[in-house]
Amino acid sequence: MRNKNILIFIIALSAMLANGITVCAAPERMSDGTIFDADYYADTYPDVMAEAGTDPVILYQHYVNFGKAEGRSATNPADAEKVARMQEEIRELTISFAGDCTLGGFKGQGGGNLLRDYYELYGNDYFFQNVKEIFEQDDITYVNLEGALTRYPQVVEKKFPIKGEPEYVGALLSGSIEVVNLANNHTYDCGQAGYDSCRQLLADNGIAYCGEMETCILERNGIKTGFIGLNCWEMNNSLAKKLQNLITHLRDNGCNIICVMFHGGIEREYESNATTEAFAHRAIDYGADIVVGAHPHVVQGIEIYQGKVICYSLGNFSFGANKNPSDKDTFIFQQSFFVDNAGNVSYGESNVIPCKVSSTDTKNDYCPTPQTGAEYDRIVQKLARYSQKYPVSYFDRG
Repeated sequence: MRNKNILIFIIALSAMLANGITVCAAPERMSDGTIFDADYYADTYPDVMAEAGTDPVILYQHYVNFGKAEGRSATNPADAEKVARMQEEIRELTISFAGDCTLGGFKGQGGGNLLRDYYELYGNDYFFQNVKEIFEQDDITYVNLEGALTRYPQVVEKKFPIKGEPEYVGALLSGSIEVVNLANNHTYDCGQAGYDSCRQLLADNGIAYCGEMETCILERNGIKTGFIGLNCWEMNNSLAKKLQNLITHLRDNGCNIICVMFHGGIEREYESNATTEAFAHRAIDYGADIVVGAHPHVVQGIEIYQGKVICYSLGNFSFGANKNPSDKDTFIFQQSFFVDNAGNVSYGESNVIPCKVSSTDTKNDYCPTPQTGAEYDRIVQKLARYSQKYPVSYFDRG
């Protein structure tokens, strides 16, 4: 079995090198932050060298997949002081991404089991209680806020004009959500005045926001992260230029990491389309470090493009505009980044956390809940299935 796994490592080697993963004579910092000494590892564990050879990339993969669990050392104890200095020189940041949050409902929505009913019964602490620990343990949580939180009424004539009450901002605070995207198809359902009052409400409560031509920057752990939110209904030169300019603006303002959230795609379609794929690829080409999407109300696949992650649709999350969606699957995507003293950014660990938008299957109780067991496996397999269309899927990785 071990030999089979080593063969898998070798097969994956070309893809790893294409993504910039290299191992040199030691000790060296790896892309996941690990300090690893390939020469020491090979010399100290001849059984590993006999099995895996001397290629430093294969040796490192052996350590990650087997050696660490077996208690093998990644570096020479004699280099402890140097390793400690190297570890201090790198900073880590973990960001959680989640999908559509409609903290309210649409004009004319009735019939009971409304989000406001749960607010009146349980207050703001209720809505994100089952994911709060996840969001508290990261450094930043970024979601799509669908519909303004405002006293202004819905003035746009459409089938589902959405809004929420200003006091619902407490749900974001209680849920440890630091950044929201306001670029979506319900941004102006309450007009410019409603949008402006929502922006002021968020600012007054210390919640960062971005949308269209507005970006925001948060600094955590000495790392500056920039956030972009854009609608993506048609990939044209105007949108491409806007995207490029926003990314350049954030880089010029010292951002180490740039996260792009787009709102686009086709509702209830499980596969990304050419428009959102073109947008996401362009964002990476322009310098974004991760791209995530929302709007289809269902999950879509995860692609690795140029070594970086694209989540095409995170699905709904705490979604007050549908009292009982037929598909309640969603997920949180977590990505850790490492930044060294020279400002070089590399990917650390990532994590797909399968969830449902509700804690019960019989209705929507607006309380997104992580899944375990068979449901966890089913949602992961679903994501993997809809990721097969990409040249490199997130789930292709070892």
